[in-house]
Amino acid sequence: MEHWAVQIPTRILGEQPRNGVQWFTYPASCFPDRGDVVEKVREDVATEDAIRHRSGAVADVDAIKVNWHGDLL
Repeated sequence: MEHWAVQIPTRILGEQPRNGVQWFTYPASCFPDRGDVVEKVREDVATEDAIRHRSGAVADVDAIKVNWHGDLL
């Protein structure tokens, strides 16, 4: 299935700061253009579920990386 894989760098602040990455995937059939994916992930990263999943870490939406995968999963 063709899809977009989106990674967003995250950072936990505090005395012991840590870096990480939060991943999102979107089917190409629903989001044919890269710009649509970026817009959607900016919405999704702010949801309660996404924040809870990354344990409250701060997401760096300015550093979004979008990768196209045209192969089968």
